[in-house]
Amino acid sequence: MARTFNGSTQFLRRAEALNFTYPLTLALWVYPQRSSLYEDVLCLARSADNSTGWFLQLRGPDGMKAAAVTAYQNTFAIARSSTTFSLNRWCHLAGVFTAANSRMVYLDGVAGSVEGTTLAVPTVDRIVIGAWERQGSWMAYFAGYAAEAAVWKVALNASEIAQLAAGHSPLLVRPGDLIAYWPLGGPFGNDDRDHLAGLYDLTPFNSPGWTDHPSINYPQPEPPPPLPTIRPTPRFPAVAGNVWTATAGQGTVFCPGAVTGCSAGHVAAGVARNL
Repeated sequence: MARTFNGSTQFLRRAEALNFTYPLTLALWVYPQRSSLYEDVLCLARSADNSTGWFLQLRGPDGMKAAAVTAYQNTFAIARSSTTFSLNRWCHLAGVFTAANSRMVYLDGVAGSVEGTTLAVPTVDRIVIGAWERQGSWMAYFAGYAAEAAVWKVALNASEIAQLAAGHSPLLVRPGDLIAYWPLGGPFGNDDRDHLAGLYDLTPFNSPGWTDHPSINYPQPEPPPPLPTIRPTPRFPAVAGNVWTATAGQGTVFCPGAVTGCSAGHVAAGVARNL
């Protein structure tokens, strides 16, 4: 399953002082259902300010572009996609924030241009999916579905972004540099937990729903070890005058006598032993 948002009241959020800084990569899958508004889908925000932080945005009125945005006190540096998104289909967004003067967005693995306005972002204290938070209120709500959100502490390159856009789980792309991973459904179950290390679990507001998940390739478990090729030594090796024999109702037993077909008497007396 994936999370659904109604575009007016629903979002996921974590309130905590966050030690996030450059470089950063934000990414997730979205299924947009509205083109008339600017909608924020994955955000790292400073709640007390008048719009400060980093976020991924769908810009329907701006030619159906996706964007990676750096904001400081309501001033915005916007890196737009070179291609456009469509409604009612899954698409992959990734924003690479390399430095205070460098940001770029990828839409379905296709890179836009680097935007170079210098905007310094101090500490952030909110993670929000499905809206933007500023000065204790919410805005720029997202109408649609979201899944497979993640944040890395590095600037992923074009090849790594292409792997994500091809449907590979964030757990398969630079996993050692992941900060947080929210599948929002799929094989992990219907919850909003951080399934990387559990440090950044999210809280749903106003009951966002669930829907079908996009198709994702997840890490596969290690195969079991091969069976031994050397046959183990029997617990009771055969010696001269002793035989293994099958006795009706007794399974395979070891008879200490050179007998073909062990007698019930041997078994009952405990002389013949089970394998």
